[in-house]
Amino acid sequence: MTTCVAIALFGEEVSPRFCFAEQVLVVSFENGREIRRNVVGLGEPWLPRRIAHLAAMGVRTLLCGAFNRAYLPNAERLGIRVVTGISGKAEDAVASFRRGQIVSPRARHRRS
Repeated sequence: MTTCVAIALFGEEVSPRFCFAEQVLVVSFENGREIRRNVVGLGEPWLPRRIAHLAAMGVRTLLCGAFNRAYLPNAERLGIRVVTGISGKAEDAVASFRRGQIVSPRARHRRS
């Protein structure tokens, strides 16, 4: 089974707000193993179009610091689970997701 996660980026860190991120790190896993990763530009700042772009890439989970609640139903309709409260290095968020440590919609990620 393939799982695709996007991490909103602010440099090498998880972006504090999805709406301010210019790029996302998109990582695909198959049976717990990373099989592909790309940094993808988000284009225009209009959130519905950004969310649709992620869904078209097969993203099923979005990790970020914060997300505008008004657009959560839109993301859910497109099959994207948004997990907020994530901070620190994007690579740490990828590792935590892979280990199954980021599971709830209000997960907290801490640097080790």
